[in-house]
Amino acid sequence: MTRPTGTRRRGALVAAISLSLRADRRATLLTLLMFGLRPTLVTLLMYLVKLIIDGSVVGDTTTVTAAVVALVLTAALWSGTIASAIELSVRMIEATAASVDRRMMTLVSHLPGVAHLEDPKVLDNLEILDQERVFLSEGTDALSLVLGASVRALVTAVLLSLVDPWMLVIAVLAVPALLTSRWGQRRRIAAVEAGAGAARQGRHLYAVGTTPAAGKELRLFGVVPELRRRLAAAVGAADRRVVRAMAGNLLLTTLGALVFAAGYVGGLVLVMWRYIDGSVSLGDVVLTLGLVTSISMQVNELVQSLGFLQQTVASSRRLLWLENYVDEAVRALPASGPAAPRNLTSGITLSRVGFRYPGADGWALRQVDLHIPAGATVAVVGGNGAGKSTLIKLLAGLYAPTEGRITVDGTDLAAIPDGQWYAQVSACFQDFSRLEFSAGVSVGLGDLTRVDDESAVSEAVRRGAATEVVDGLSHGLSTRLGRSFEDGVDLSGGQWQRLALARASMRPAPCLLVLDEPTASIDPIAEEAVLRRYLDAARRAAEQANGVTLFASHRLSTARTADLVVVVDGGSIVEVGRHETLLARPGGRYADMYRRQHRAYA
Repeated sequence: MTRPTGTRRRGALVAAISLSLRADRRATLLTLLMFGLRPTLVTLLMYLVKLIIDGSVVGDTTTVTAAVVALVLTAALWSGTIASAIELSVRMIEATAASVDRRMMTLVSHLPGVAHLEDPKVLDNLEILDQERVFLSEGTDALSLVLGASVRALVTAVLLSLVDPWMLVIAVLAVPALLTSRWGQRRRIAAVEAGAGAARQGRHLYAVGTTPAAGKELRLFGVVPELRRRLAAAVGAADRRVVRAMAGNLLLTTLGALVFAAGYVGGLVLVMWRYIDGSVSLGDVVLTLGLVTSISMQVNELVQSLGFLQQTVASSRRLLWLENYVDEAVRALPASGPAAPRNLTSGITLSRVGFRYPGADGWALRQVDLHIPAGATVAVVGGNGAGKSTLIKLLAGLYAPTEGRITVDGTDLAAIPDGQWYAQVSACFQDFSRLEFSAGVSVGLGDLTRVDDESAVSEAVRRGAATEVVDGLSHGLSTRLGRSFEDGVDLSGGQWQRLALARASMRPAPCLLVLDEPTASIDPIAEEAVLRRYLDAARRAAEQANGVTLFASHRLSTARTADLVVVVDGGSIVEVGRHETLLARPGGRYADMYRRQHRAYA
């Protein structure tokens, strides 16, 4: 996959710490302070023990008494701050995790249209960020541990140098262990990036295998073993890269540890020789033994914390890349321009329009020329994969043309500031959302300004042919829907789609009403009747704005009611006209499709 490169000027580490500061400034600053300074108390305790020993050897009761009092106070401070330090750290991590989730959702929601969310680069980065959010939420905690270990190491080095300057060599010999850890983390990060595609596939397979909706087919067709095999293969492909990187890291870190171990042994031998020749005191020997032994633990802690911090920096760079990506996408939009029309006069025109999905070699649509008159009801028909949904999303502004332009009453859709055209569009898509709120809110979200207007919601339910669904709920519009609620009601696919149709009816007079296979989940007996009733209501609503109603349906019989039929095949518009005209055309694509379907349903 593509490695993120464009980052903001501010450092990735600073950006990661800023997440925690914005989430809970007090908890973050206190965590950095407490974890940054508390480790030095352990070193101070060792030094106080040295004073007690040396004072006892020479009979200096004043020094011993003062050192004992200081030791008791230091020990009390150490033990008394453990609980509060941990509580502050947990509070900071939880607040940061929530802040990261909000930030991710905000960034994704700011992406114009939906084509960006189908870009493999964006998907891979979102996948890794989702996997490794812990590095962002706990990055400041890792920094506090690094600060604490670093301050303690500095104090330790000073005390060892007072015993013998040559003892500083031990600190220098810890550097290879730190460097090998850094190299190892880089290898792991590269392995995670390389396996992002396989990891994303594994998450999809896991979701399919654990989703109730898919469970029926998986069991009936005996697919579960094969799904497990494919899941194991996808996860294994991603994991093998990481395992190989970690195996190489083990060799590197072992070499670094051996170098430090040699210095560790040498330091102990040196201080014992100095004690034998009388150059250092017994207290110095005890202090050195404690400090040198603690250096080993300090190095291990520092290596682990630095490794975690390096992962935090990598995740932060990825988040900054996503922020830059979103900023560039938003900057490409017009900051100002002509307003979106509230009423259509001439209609919508596509001129030489082509669209290619991000990362794709072929064109989904190419050289499309089409004029849709204001006030028209348009049926878009064609086989699976012909390009119907792509055309519909282009008209709704969810995709931007790769070439050509789309105009609304002569105004280029690309020149209208972001969001204004959306406000004049309503839609029900084949892959409709199952919004798990109360039934009233799930419908009312189609027009946020009236989400709490019960009369408007009830009218939308009526127009969307969902009255039967709402009447069957125990608490009507107040009934909570979905498994995310303990008392939530789980609806059938057809019931959810009727609510989606009702949601699309909330805007009273859209300039464009898009219906992409709006009855695909509704039972066949009721399907055509529901669609016809909905289209009749849509026409009446469209009259207020002289708007366009655009629908795609596999039921070609419904196309008879349309003012215009658009036939899409192979990414091109091959026929345009009224139902009667196209049906009478000898050898026409629409006539052939219609007659074959009519015979099949007869």
